[in-house]
Amino acid sequence: MRLHDIPELKWMVLSVLLVVLMLKFYFTPDDLVGLIISGAAVGIFGISLILLQINLLRPDVYWDKERKLAAILRPWTVEVCSARLLSSVPIGIDLSHSGNKVLRAMYTQYSNKAGGTVVFFITRPMGNQITKIGFLVRRRGLRLWNGVQQIERLKKKLVADILILERSMRSSYPHLPVVEAEFDDIMKVTTGGLEPYAIA
Repeated sequence: MRLHDIPELKWMVLSVLLVVLMLKFYFTPDDLVGLIISGAAVGIFGISLILLQINLLRPDVYWDKERKLAAILRPWTVEVCSARLLSSVPIGIDLSHSGNKVLRAMYTQYSNKAGGTVVFFITRPMGNQITKIGFLVRRRGLRLWNGVQQIERLKKKLVADILILERSMRSSYPHLPVVEAEFDDIMKVTTGGLEPYAIA
């Protein structure tokens, strides 16, 4: 796990900065330059946190229709993901044994190239829509500037992940068709069933 994947990190950093400011004020109250620098660091970081919380629920989402890839730009991170579905799954079939084979194949891929995640999912929509079962692969990185170059770098890595995922799914489930997931399917998985994203 990388530092920007830890949600509590921002609060830990803010706590450390506040402690440093208080210690600075307690031990060296005459050091105006040091107090100003420490105060400015706390203020800038606090403003950044406020902006982060404001923009947290409305990331920008881009959809590559040709490759079936979704890119999600958050204030500090960039995430690129794609998924494959098992269509026509018979009722009562046990998917767990073959699913372990898929997960092992992806583990081998991610142990060589860190930064990826594989997710097994089942979505059961409300109403008469069909249940969907599949695997999602995700690459996440730190956002630099506008994040477009980072998206392209992550896309290149994710294309290899998708090929391995699809090949392992077809060999693990030879009697079940494997199809590409659409934008709505990917968004339901990444948001836990909710869809608060704005499509750009």
